[in-house]
Amino acid sequence: MKATLLTVLTAGIFLFASCSKSTATKPVTKTDTTTTVTPPPVTTKPGPPLANTVDKTDTLNVMAYNVLSYGDDCQGTTTALNGYFRTIIQYAQPDLMSCEKMNAFVPTSALPTNLADNITDSVLNTVFPGRYAYATPTDASGGSNMSVLFYNKQKLTYVKTESLYLYATDFDLYKLYYNDPNLAITHDTTYLYVVVNHTQSGTSSTIRDMQVSHYMATLRAKFAYFPNLINMGDFNTANSYEAGYQNIITSTDSTKRMSDPPFYPDQTVKYPAEWEDNAGSYASELTTTTRALTTVPNSCGTGGGAKSWYDHIFISPWLVKGTNYVTYVPNSYKTIGNDGHRIGVDITSPTPQVNTSAPAAVINALFQFSNKYPVTIKLLVKANRNAYSIADPVEKN
Repeated sequence: MKATLLTVLTAGIFLFASCSKSTATKPVTKTDTTTTVTPPPVTTKPGPPLANTVDKTDTLNVMAYNVLSYGDDCQGTTTALNGYFRTIIQYAQPDLMSCEKMNAFVPTSALPTNLADNITDSVLNTVFPGRYAYATPTDASGGSNMSVLFYNKQKLTYVKTESLYLYATDFDLYKLYYNDPNLAITHDTTYLYVVVNHTQSGTSSTIRDMQVSHYMATLRAKFAYFPNLINMGDFNTANSYEAGYQNIITSTDSTKRMSDPPFYPDQTVKYPAEWEDNAGSYASELTTTTRALTTVPNSCGTGGGAKSWYDHIFISPWLVKGTNYVTYVPNSYKTIGNDGHRIGVDITSPTPQVNTSAPAAVINALFQFSNKYPVTIKLLVKANRNAYSIADPVEKN
């Protein structure tokens, strides 16, 4: 199936001088063949802070979470699940959250069938009133499950959704920008792009390798160099050797390589990595599964305890280096609820030791809500005071 590009534009007119216009893009399936590093252009030289601007730093909590077919009623009604989800959200307080493997719904539908509305109204904004919205989702591939990106609208503004590749599910690129308190003065917008993934599971990596290689080729053709970019979700990878994983972290152009924070820049683990056959070396990073048995608390997901690392949050070089006002906070990568002692046991098991990595109510909620652990990182955002920034790459068709 060919790569497809679908652009969904938000209503409204942006009156900021640095906002760029985007047009629908064409399918791109070729691989990246760049052999040189493209230096980002400098738009101007840094100057003193402009009058009436404020000095502010902010933190964005980013979370990726496979929600185990939320909405298909296998684990119970959404009303029952929402109570557990609220406990998790109260603890994690995400500003940007991807929910993978939601039961598919018509994106233009309303409650009660619109599951994104359900989570927004009955979970997120119940815990933190008026804080959350979600980016326009897609299901052009007609898959049985889909992903949705939720965001803190007090910190971020959504711009558009663009489908990079359609195969079994939609691989979408979302564009947002930071609500900089100085934006009305500097007219210099700090953008953040997010790709959300849920690749094909299974012992063979052939299909998921193909899915990732296609959308990464599209991304690399779209941008001359990667901007502030996150690539997160459930990749179903068994090790770092898989071609799809390698496609994300390697490129002949260093500005288009993405980093898996525990490997770089944190360097708490090293490549090559075989987390499925050598789980003990990655005990704190494992994300599947929160449950030892396939029948408890229900029979809707896999069991076996913590045994593999499917869920990741990759970041672009700009985020590693803090090139354009947004910086990865070193050592902030975390697998919520995994204390490093969950191999082969429930997240709630008192053996080999009591899990105190989160409050007991949160640990229980994670066990009840999904068989996957959520992963998180923190991003530090600095307000722009002098209308200076490295130019964002032009979005190519």
